[in-house]
Amino acid sequence: MGSIGQSTSQPPSSFGTSTWEELAEKCGWPRQNERGYKIQEELFGHERPIRVIHIGAGISGICLAKFLPETLNNASLVCYDKNYDIGGTWLENKYPGCGCDIPSVNYQFSWARNPNWTHFYSYANEIWNYLRDVVNQHDLEKHMKLNHEVTHAAWDDASGVWNVSVKNLLTGETFVDTAEILVNGSGVLNNWKWPDIGGLHDFQGTICHTARFDTSLDLRGKRVAVIGMGSSGIQVTAEISSYVDHLYTWIRSPTWITAGFAQNHAGPDGANFEYSSDQKQAFAQDPASYLRYCKGIESELNQRFKLILNGTKESEQSKQFSIDQMTKRLGGRTDLAEKLIPKTFNVGCRRPTPGTGFLEALTRPNVTTFTQGIEKITPKGVMNEDGVEIEVDVIICATGFDTTWVPRIPIIANGKNVQDIMRERPISYLSVAMPEIPNYWMGVGPYGPLGHGSFIPLIEHVTKYILAAARKIQVENIKSIRPKLSVCESFAEHADLFLQRTAWSGECRSWFKQGRLDGKLSIFPGSRLVFFGLMASPRFEDYSIHYRAGNPFAFLGNGFSTKEFDGSDLAYYLEWHNIYHFK
Repeated sequence: MGSIGQSTSQPPSSFGTSTWEELAEKCGWPRQNERGYKIQEELFGHERPIRVIHIGAGISGICLAKFLPETLNNASLVCYDKNYDIGGTWLENKYPGCGCDIPSVNYQFSWARNPNWTHFYSYANEIWNYLRDVVNQHDLEKHMKLNHEVTHAAWDDASGVWNVSVKNLLTGETFVDTAEILVNGSGVLNNWKWPDIGGLHDFQGTICHTARFDTSLDLRGKRVAVIGMGSSGIQVTAEISSYVDHLYTWIRSPTWITAGFAQNHAGPDGANFEYSSDQKQAFAQDPASYLRYCKGIESELNQRFKLILNGTKESEQSKQFSIDQMTKRLGGRTDLAEKLIPKTFNVGCRRPTPGTGFLEALTRPNVTTFTQGIEKITPKGVMNEDGVEIEVDVIICATGFDTTWVPRIPIIANGKNVQDIMRERPISYLSVAMPEIPNYWMGVGPYGPLGHGSFIPLIEHVTKYILAAARKIQVENIKSIRPKLSVCESFAEHADLFLQRTAWSGECRSWFKQGRLDGKLSIFPGSRLVFFGLMASPRFEDYSIHYRAGNPFAFLGNGFSTKEFDGSDLAYYLEWHNIYHFK
C-alpha cells in the first residue's frame, strides 16, 4: 500500500493488447446496452486516483499524513495550515504555565511513543517539540503547506470535487485547489476571542490574550490582572503569582479544581512530578514494559466515565474528594471556598481543571481575588461593578475560544453552508461528519467524546475511519457519500436523552455547551470505548451514496480482480481461518 500515482493495471502480454478497452474490442465483447449503461473496462478492486485536502497541520493533520500513504494507493494529500509551523494549538498557546491535563505518556501517538518525557504532565513547549520531532522523523512535512490559509470551500456536485480557496500568507497569492475529500482538522479550541467588556482596547498598558501570548513580555515586578478562570486562566495564575508584584483575579462562578487525570499514577495529591533519568532509560530499553505502563494509565482514564454518571458511587466519591482537597488547599480561606466550590453541579460538568498550585496561589499575600463582576476596562486598569478602579500594568485575557462549532470559513455544498447549520444548532453524524454534506469529515465535531481522556487516541480512530470511507470511494467508484439527515437526528435524539444522566448536563458553563449555561449540550453519549467501537467500521447504511457511473455495480468492472494480475495468492480463501476470526 501507499504508492501515490499508481498506474492503471494493463492486461498481461498474453492477451496481445495494451489496454483493457482494446481487449474488449478485439474479443467483440458487448460494452454498452440499449439504455446507455456501459461496462467500465477496469479491474474489480481498482483504486481510482483521489486527492484529499486537510485543513490544519496539528494532531489531526499529522495523523492523516502518517496513515493515508500507508493505507491508500493512488491517493495524494495536502494539509494547509495558516501558521508558520506545525502543531496547531500547541504552537499557538505559549502562555506561562500552559500544559496538558493528560499524562504525557498518554498524550502521544501509539505509533510514536516517546520514552523521554520530562514530566508526568507535560508543558506546551515539550508537547510541541514532540510533534515537531514526529513530523521530522516520519518525513510528514512533505504533505503540508504552512503559511497557507483555507478561506472558502465549495462542493461541485457535477464533478464530485471540493473547490478549496487558499491564500498564501507569505506572498498574498490566492488559488483554488480541488479534492474529492475535505477533512476539517482545525479544531474547536482554535478561534480565540477577546472578552466582551467595554473599554477593552482603551487600556494604556499591555494587554494580551493567552492564545497569542507575547513570550518576550516580562511580568516580574508588574501589577497583573488575569481575566478569565478557565483552564488557561488557572494555569497562568498558578505560574506567575510567585513573581509578579501583585496579581488580581476575578471569580464569578464556582468550578471544580481537581487533580489531573490519572491521579493514582501522579504525585502526592495528584501533583505533577519529573521522571528520573533511570525511569526514562528503562522506558527506552524495555518498550514492552513501557507499553504496560501507558496502558495502565490509559485504563485509569477510561474508568473515569463512571464518575460522569449522576448518582453513581464514583460520582459521589469524586465530589467529596474534590471538596476535601479544595478546602485543604485553600488553607482556611472560607471566603474563597464558599465562592469556588460548586453546590449545584457535580464534578465533570465542565472538563475537570487540574489547577496544580492555583488554589494555593489565591492565598498568597500578593494575590487579590474579586468575587464580583467587571464593569469596564479603563485606560489605567479594571473597574469593578462596585465602581472601584484597580490600576494594573498588564491585562491577560484568559477568555478562551469560540466554542460554537461554527467553522471559521464558509463550507458550502448543494446550497447548504456548514456555518449556517451549526449556528442553528450543533449537530453531526457521530461527531465526524455533517448531515447531507458530501465527502466531508471532521476530527472531531459536536457530540465528540471530549470530556474525559486524551484527544490523540480519538484522532487515531477517526483517521482510520475516514480512510476506510476514502477507500470505499476509490474502489467502488463513488462520487459522494453524505450522512442522512434523519440518521443524524436519530443520533442526536438518543444523545440528548442519554446526556441527561450525566454531570455534563448540570448547571454550569462549559465549552460542551458553547460556553453558556443554557447551551445545547453536544458531547458523545457514552464512554470512549463505545466511541472506539463505533469507529471500528463505518456504518455505510447511514449514508446516501451517489455513484459516478449511476449503476452502483459498475465497479465490478470487466470481470477480473486486481488479485489475478498483481501477484496475489489466488487461493487465499483456502486459509479461511487466517482471514476471519469469529468469536
